[in-house]
Amino acid sequence: MAVRQKMTKNTSDFNIAVIGAGASGLSIGYELQKLGFKVDIFEKSDNLGGLAGAVQLSKGRIDSFYHHLFKSDKFILDFIKKNKISSEIVFKRTITGHIWNNKYYDISSILSLKKSNLLSNFGFFRLLLGGAIIKYFPTTKELNNKLVYKIASNLFGKEASSKIWNPLLYFKFGKYAELMPYSWLRARIQDRTIELGYLSNGFESLYNHLADAINNSNGNVYTQTIIKKVEFSKDKKKLKINGKNYDRAVITTSPKINSKLLKDVHYSSRNLKYLGAICGIIEFNKRPIPSYWLGIADTNKRNKSAYKKFLAAISYAELDDEWNKSGKPTWPLYLASYCTKDQYKKYTKEEWKKIMIDASLELNKLSGIEKIEKKNIINFKLSFAEYAQPILSPGQNLFPNPETAKFCYFANMHNIFPNDRGQNRSFYLGEIISKKIHNDLIKKI
Repeated sequence: MAVRQKMTKNTSDFNIAVIGAGASGLSIGYELQKLGFKVDIFEKSDNLGGLAGAVQLSKGRIDSFYHHLFKSDKFILDFIKKNKISSEIVFKRTITGHIWNNKYYDISSILSLKKSNLLSNFGFFRLLLGGAIIKYFPTTKELNNKLVYKIASNLFGKEASSKIWNPLLYFKFGKYAELMPYSWLRARIQDRTIELGYLSNGFESLYNHLADAINNSNGNVYTQTIIKKVEFSKDKKKLKINGKNYDRAVITTSPKINSKLLKDVHYSSRNLKYLGAICGIIEFNKRPIPSYWLGIADTNKRNKSAYKKFLAAISYAELDDEWNKSGKPTWPLYLASYCTKDQYKKYTKEEWKKIMIDASLELNKLSGIEKIEKKNIINFKLSFAEYAQPILSPGQNLFPNPETAKFCYFANMHNIFPNDRGQNRSFYLGEIISKKIHNDLIKKI
């Protein structure tokens, strides 16, 4: 009796499609081509990096949405070091400001927070105690699923909850603020480090490096390419995308897009909610605020200031020391918030510009540094991403596999939970998903 020979294949025998050339798509594509797979990455825009893409200002290009690294961002930092990317990461301490009740507070450090008098002595002690418990003590599944807004006062005390944590929830998540679980808060606190890092020449340089490596190896990165649908090949054993057959596909787009894109390949999804992100950059020729990060937590309903439409203001040059080392100094200021597409469409670009300028002038006045005026503005850029922040509640446990489709793997924003910082998680997904595809296609043969 003849013995059947076990069929063997190499990774180079398989074609993988990646839809979306953001951080996740490029990092996964990069890892796949290193394993020998043939990879095609499709991006509908002409920019790489997704939310980590860049825009042009007077002195160069900067991220269209603000980004920084923590020293705890293991996966992206390890990737940069391992691949000897020439751009240098610089870590430094920055000033953190806080707006409460129409007043500016410096909360950059424990000592600064104490001196600011934002909190009473007892409120200050309770805040530190709550932070220490979250950062250093183990948790349980039951606690992870509790709603943050219900337990914040027990963790941090009523004063810190009302002046810091509850406003953060409501400014960040809006109508979804009361759905957020403790697991999100815990990940947020445990991720943070005192020093922040920035990649010289911007994060765009990292994603250009990935695209070049892919294009020069086993893959292709196609920009300005729209994928209308993913369907089965004739024999139902592969996927067909833009007329070409692929053994597997990695999907990085939003559930709203996926429901149309993947409807022919048995797509299913839980009831996923998410917010978009609006981010304006106003480039000044004078320093607008004294802090890198200025969180906005003013819940006074009688205060009608324009700055209350935003979660934070971020002064780019306070982190990137290289920006003003040559030429005339300029000071790009981000005004950022999360919102739905309908909320974004409520105003025209010119109306958003006016709102953001008014907000920046108000925040400058509150911060107490040299006055800026409209005549100090030399550039304005506005960006909106419809899919930027997943909403996850204890009633919707999205792990594992919040979305499924035949022959597809998902690496979109819902796969970063409970973290809310996508770049580091994207490089983690690069390793995990590339290995999973390798195991599924090679080891089962």
